[in-house]
Amino acid sequence: MSTDYTAVNTFVFDMDGTLLNNQHELSTQTLDTLNALRGRNAHVVIATGRHINDIRCYIEQLGGGIAAITCNGANIHDANGSLIANQTLPLTANQVLIALGNQFDVYTNLYTHSEWLVSKPCEVMLKAHVESQFFYRETSQQEMLETPALKIMFYGEHAELLALRNQINSDLTSSLNITFSDDNYLEIMQKNISKGDALKILLAHQGLPLDQTMAFGDSMNDVELFRTVAHPILMENAGSKLQALFPNAKRAQPNYEDGVARFLNEHLL
Repeated sequence: MSTDYTAVNTFVFDMDGTLLNNQHELSTQTLDTLNALRGRNAHVVIATGRHINDIRCYIEQLGGGIAAITCNGANIHDANGSLIANQTLPLTANQVLIALGNQFDVYTNLYTHSEWLVSKPCEVMLKAHVESQFFYRETSQQEMLETPALKIMFYGEHAELLALRNQINSDLTSSLNITFSDDNYLEIMQKNISKGDALKILLAHQGLPLDQTMAFGDSMNDVELFRTVAHPILMENAGSKLQALFPNAKRAQPNYEDGVARFLNEHLL
């Protein structure tokens, strides 16, 4: 039995592994489909772990006027580009997290309101940002210790990140939201910061109902988003843990096969 999506008027999209293909691009089919969706006066929201400066090029490709939840919910911009909410980690968290990062074989990344800071360069991480041209600035750990962060992210092998997460949970669990955006990316934000919480704030700001929402995602940082929207749509390329959490969610074809566009064209356009 097919689901009726005619009432849905707010569409929320994760970026990497969902809306973007494996070259971190918006395909022609995806651009055409989202423009058709917007032509029906639908509200489009991007919800990503990326920084706002890391997605501006994609918003421009879509013609602008798109609300954005970035850094996993630590930053929220409305469709006019105005910042409506943001929350940084306490500097005490910087001290503990950066010290822990030094104890493990990982790369530590800190995201401020305007920059991406590292104390140790990792060129492999830059491949995902060629399209946006948003690259890190190498600096001292002292600056990172003293700079308010929207999020701190660790890049490394999954087993190493799991061990690091366990240590963070032991030291700071009560004050942080810790999530994997990918097997190689462990992301830390302030407690109660998530894509789902941010969507509630954004929709309240715009006067839009939660029961007319649909979201597409593929990673564990989409869990709270899926629990918030009326219609979670799981990408076929999603990790097994996310699939296990939402066994009844509708499926879209993989991101590298224009899964979002194909789903929307089949069910809504």
